[in-house]
Amino acid sequence: PPSALRPLTMNHLSSTCSVALSSLLLVFAAVHVAGAVSSSRPARHVGGLLPAFQLSRLVGATTGPGKSGTCLTAAAADGSEGASAVPQKFAIIGHNIAYSVSPAMHNAAYNELGLPHTYGLIDEEDMATIVASNFWIDPAFRGMSVTIPHKQAIMPHLDELSDAAERIGAVNTVIVDKAASGTIQRRGDNTDWIGIYNPLKARLGGDALSIKGGAALILGAGGTARAAAYAATQLGLERVYYNRTPSKAQELADAFGGTVVGDLSGASDGNDQKSKTLGDICKEKDLKVRVVLSTLPAAAGFELPEWLAADKSTVVFDVNYKPYWTPLLRQAEAAGLDVVRGSEMLWEQGVGQFELWLDQDAPYDVMKKVVLENCLPKEEE
Repeated sequence: PPSALRPLTMNHLSSTCSVALSSLLLVFAAVHVAGAVSSSRPARHVGGLLPAFQLSRLVGATTGPGKSGTCLTAAAADGSEGASAVPQKFAIIGHNIAYSVSPAMHNAAYNELGLPHTYGLIDEEDMATIVASNFWIDPAFRGMSVTIPHKQAIMPHLDELSDAAERIGAVNTVIVDKAASGTIQRRGDNTDWIGIYNPLKARLGGDALSIKGGAALILGAGGTARAAAYAATQLGLERVYYNRTPSKAQELADAFGGTVVGDLSGASDGNDQKSKTLGDICKEKDLKVRVVLSTLPAAAGFELPEWLAADKSTVVFDVNYKPYWTPLLRQAEAAGLDVVRGSEMLWEQGVGQFELWLDQDAPYDVMKKVVLENCLPKEEE
């Protein structure tokens, strides 16, 4: 569904700040994609270390009011070659993110399409340091992936938010638009929900929105659970929330609609409203759990109650992409249920980012292959 954009107030950078911040080194990851993606699409390779850039303090920087419009590079705005021919910079920002697969995935995509772009990694705990850097206004800077702890912290620094980002309350994608007039606009979007929506829609069948009485059981109540609730809403699924802290689950129900349960047992014979189980709720509302969406950490060791695992039509989605096997996924696979791993969410949301930034089809198979190469256990590669 299309995302409506709403304007935000831009926090302009002060030109009078006298405190020097230390430079941070942004080193772009080397990417090597080995083997063929398919018999019809040979893999290409990127060798060596990509250029390094400094995050340095801005002096007298301003951005001016932005305007909506087509994403243009400086060269394209001047009427020369299109955006794809001009080198552009992208990066993932977060803290303690050395493990991220995103640089390898995006650089492989650019290489496959012969694009001169680069995608790096900025490991910085302080969002203010990033927006006060030359990278933030670099003419070649065209977009960012955003991860913990910046998904909320970046929002006040953006000109617009998509409806998805605003509803979910988090941004995982920044798109930088540059108009012919020279104005810069930074838009915030969220593709995490797309990473959940697309795999589920494919597994639920032709028209997922026509499912009657279908429900998604959402486990956990953090930021990813909000993306899961948004995706379930777009799929037309009723939402049922379960979390060890019921008040947090209730916040999700208040934001996205749905019901909170404190017990995942099957239907009971009790009449006490406070003791209603998941089975009671399903019976009372004529619901069938079609999807289990776990946003719990793998270390939680969560497993489904037997009555839920016995339904072969249930799809189990675990957002963790490492480890490859969680207790929930092992249980679901052993029970013969259809499973979706976080690795699929990772490449789906990455494909969404690529297409928002460059307005062209992403090399889906290449991006999927890189993610799997990084996520599969060694013995299964």
